[in-house]
Amino acid sequence: MTKIEKVGSFESKITVYVVVCWVLAACGGLMFGYDIGISGGVTAMDDFLIKFFPAVYQRKLRAKEDNYCKYDNQYLQLFTSSLYLAALVSSFAASKMCSKLGRKPTIFVASAFFLCGSLLSAAAQRIWMIILARVLLGVGVGFGNEAVPLFLSEIAPVQHRGAVNILFQLFITIGILFANLVNYGASKIHPWGWRLSLGLASLPAAFLFVGSVVIIETPASLVERNQESQGLSTLKKIRGVEDVDAEFEQIKMACEAAREVKDPFKTLMKRSSMPPLIIGVMMQVFQQFTGINAIMFYAPVLFQTVGFKNDASLLSSVITGLVNVFSTLVSIYGVDRVGRRKLLLQACVQMFISQTAIGAILLVHLKGSNSLDEGLAGLVVVLVCLFVMSFAWSWGPLGWLIPSETFPLEIRTSGFACAVSSNMLFTFIIAQAFLSMMCHMRAFIFFFFAAWIVAMGLFVLFLLPETKNVPIDAMVERVWKQHPVWKRFMDDYHGGVTAMDDFLIKFFPAVYQRKLRAKEDNYCKYDNQYLQLFTSSLYLAALVSSFAASKMCSKLGRKPTIFVASAFFLCGSLLSAAAQRIWMIILARVLLGVGVGFGNEAVPLFLSEIAPVQHRGAVNILFQLFITIGILFANLVNYGASKIHPWGWRLSLGLASLPAAFLFVGSVVIIETPASLVERNQESQGLSTLKKIRGVEDVDAEFEQIKMACEAAREVKDPFKTLMKRSSMPPLIIGVMMQVFQQFTGINAIMFYAPVLFQTVGFKNDASLLSSVITGLVNVFSTLVSIYGVDRVGRRKLLLQACVQMFISQTAIGAILLVHLKGSNSLDEGLAGLVVVLVCLFVMSFAWSWGPLGWLIPSETFPLEIRTSGFACAVSSNMLFTFIIAQAFLSMMCHMRAFIFFFFAAWIVAMGLFVLFLLPETKNVPIDAMVERVWKQHPVWKRFMDDYDGKEDVKNVGMII
Repeated sequence: MTKIEKVGSFESKITVYVVVCWVLAACGGLMFGYDIGISGGVTAMDDFLIKFFPAVYQRKLRAKEDNYCKYDNQYLQLFTSSLYLAALVSSFAASKMCSKLGRKPTIFVASAFFLCGSLLSAAAQRIWMIILARVLLGVGVGFGNEAVPLFLSEIAPVQHRGAVNILFQLFITIGILFANLVNYGASKIHPWGWRLSLGLASLPAAFLFVGSVVIIETPASLVERNQESQGLSTLKKIRGVEDVDAEFEQIKMACEAAREVKDPFKTLMKRSSMPPLIIGVMMQVFQQFTGINAIMFYAPVLFQTVGFKNDASLLSSVITGLVNVFSTLVSIYGVDRVGRRKLLLQACVQMFISQTAIGAILLVHLKGSNSLDEGLAGLVVVLVCLFVMSFAWSWGPLGWLIPSETFPLEIRTSGFACAVSSNMLFTFIIAQAFLSMMCHMRAFIFFFFAAWIVAMGLFVLFLLPETKNVPIDAMVERVWKQHPVWKRFMDDYHGGVTAMDDFLIKFFPAVYQRKLRAKEDNYCKYDNQYLQLFTSSLYLAALVSSFAASKMCSKLGRKPTIFVASAFFLCGSLLSAAAQRIWMIILARVLLGVGVGFGNEAVPLFLSEIAPVQHRGAVNILFQLFITIGILFANLVNYGASKIHPWGWRLSLGLASLPAAFLFVGSVVIIETPASLVERNQESQGLSTLKKIRGVEDVDAEFEQIKMACEAAREVKDPFKTLMKRSSMPPLIIGVMMQVFQQFTGINAIMFYAPVLFQTVGFKNDASLLSSVITGLVNVFSTLVSIYGVDRVGRRKLLLQACVQMFISQTAIGAILLVHLKGSNSLDEGLAGLVVVLVCLFVMSFAWSWGPLGWLIPSETFPLEIRTSGFACAVSSNMLFTFIIAQAFLSMMCHMRAFIFFFFAAWIVAMGLFVLFLLPETKNVPIDAMVERVWKQHPVWKRFMDDYDGKEDVKNVGMII
């Protein structure tokens, strides 16, 4: 007889029957794992490729052309990924079934779908049959992955819940290993070995089918569906003891709360549901972006790529499968002893080292058509095994365990459905994209995944709570309400002006009252969505209007678009100064936003097109320089206006009409760009304008290049449709990501709310506004550094240097606030001054790098035919993420507290890797020669240019002066 164990007031012992239930239910993992392993092996079999993907087979025969690209075929990837798309959709139906009918019937349905899919895939004669079979398998996976982890977590005793739930992952790894062994044997059976591989998926489905009949329903599910007496007897049966009153009372209390929830998906959107939802979804996203499924799906393909032959590559996959199984046993042993967080953090270090080492070996030694020597290929296998090992005792099993145990019962099935669907969505994305990514990114794909692993480690360090030995129905009280970040979410279970008391009293009295009670919590006194909407509504309006500005730029020119921008901004500034109601102040911000959307679309394009190539960077950065001067001017005005009561804030807002008036006059005085004139069939005017702005008569070479670009542009009837072409992806991805990263440096959070931030760390009103003036001066003078250096040093070096300086500044600020600034105290004078210095160092590095170059690079890299539409996407991305940061920053500061600076620091690491591997250097390249000189020469992006059908750029034009 197994001895009775006790945790708190919960008694249990492990019986034979409950172990049988665990094992039979975990066969859902066997089913899922077999499919993960089988698909990659089958896609490496010649007989399968000849039958369904002859084009891939032909490319495989010509493998010497390019090792990385021989399997790049969207239909072949759809064979694998269609399953996950079907699983994504079906997981929501599975959630409903889990709640209404129970975990046991849902597992039955999962096995039935998978059984049908496996039989159809073995018998398939046409490609549509094989895809349909994959969809049926996907529905089975969606139902199984929803029900099985929940079943295991609910049926397990608290002290063994981690180990029991990880049986699901253990069976996934066994399924992968079994699939690899089957593939290894079936590859020798011609021509139908692949049918055997696919058909044997019916075995784990049959095991689960039998299991779904034998297993018992979980007590929580029974009580939730008003079967209390059956729930009590079931709990006694699975615990093996009679004294289960304490645990049963906790289950009943959870079920009573669950019954009050009529719409669990709506409840899932409540603020108090955010902690487990964010954790659950992000665990799935990060699990896929470790790169594990890319390796496990395509292990045979990967090993063929690095030089193994068919048999050797399949055998190497068997080895990794064995590592996967035995490493998961380590997790079963350690998860309830060591804890979830330690396993995840250790694994991040090991996975990062493995991925970067694999990437480095392939980058140096594997070119397009050679293979690795035997020693290096063996080292790649060892590194893959080290990677799989660390994943198998951490992110693999815990990606399923943590979401299954952290949701309250009332949203457990709906919340876990979101987690499962997120897993399936990102598994689908990776499965559909990996072969193309390997083709186009080549060895850099491993650095891509390594960057994600860094972000994962920081996520665990600061945001993931430890759930070891916490009863599943006590998570809210014992975990979420105790966590330093997430407890702020459980209460329902613009800088200078926004720091002025008169402005707050007029429009945001609740914030003013909270500010008076600041001692309650320094971080949260400005947390108000309307106050954030005052700032962020401008950026939402700018986002939408940037697309209209794109059309106007193309049809009417850059000059009229600038005129419209100034008119809207002028109207908005006057209305904001005169506002009497909150709706008036928000409407004024919307008008200002439309002006910003039109101006930010037209001005950088105007500057890049009108500048000589050797000074294009410096000229374009004038836009950013004037942004910094505007911020400084605003800080000085705020500093003075804060002393004028009660209408100083009106002066601050009204003086926005001055720069609008300057731009209004400027839009009349300036000349149209030659490219815009020629694009709109005004060639003679374009030629005379080019001579005028260059100051010389000999402009023939440059004018010819502009004409060729315009001819290509005229052939494009729908620039936004052309923007979606494969050859447009390099500048589009670069343009959008530059904007995303620019905002996630954290700069706008600091510049919008600098006075608020300095008040938070202990400065008084005047001192905080004065500190903002200082950072504004730093911003201006550092931008001058960029103007001097961008065309001498180059874009990439400025960006990389800045990443190092910004990372150090953000982490240092975060560390100081974490240690010294609590809820109600303030920093001493020395530390507060140090924070200002660090903010200045951060602003300094941003101002000569990501600030100006975030506008310069997208404005110079798009071909003319998609320049305005592409830049509109960049501008709208900038506005979208500026809106998100502006709307979220005060709440993030309230809830994340000092950790917000570590959050931004993690993004800066990703930015540095992005620049290092994906951003081309555009210094001294003529704006209309980017395709030939930049995109077609870049080691990653040149793969995307095979369908570029624009006019041939001038290749031999020298420096145009």
